[in-house]
Amino acid sequence: MARMGVEGRDDTLGTTVGFLLRALRAVGELGDPDAANRLAAQAWLALRDDHPQQAKRLNGVMHHLSRLPQVTGGESRNPPTDQEDR
Repeated sequence: MARMGVEGRDDTLGTTVGFLLRALRAVGELGDPDAANRLAAQAWLALRDDHPQQAKRLNGVMHHLSRLPQVTGGESRNPPTDQEDR
């Protein structure tokens, strides 16, 4: 269910980013904010040039995630993704 954005346009991207933000917060609040932050950073890189408003939303979540405690002993349970190794 997409929201209607400015001037009644379908805001599928905004809705999708909203779901992503909720998922990232959930992962962070369940104890793995480092993994959530890495994923948020990758999404931010993908959006920053063409969709700066959505990138700004991700930036806010990254700041939130950076303040959460890492419950997994300092290391993320999730290994770096292929994109992070590049």
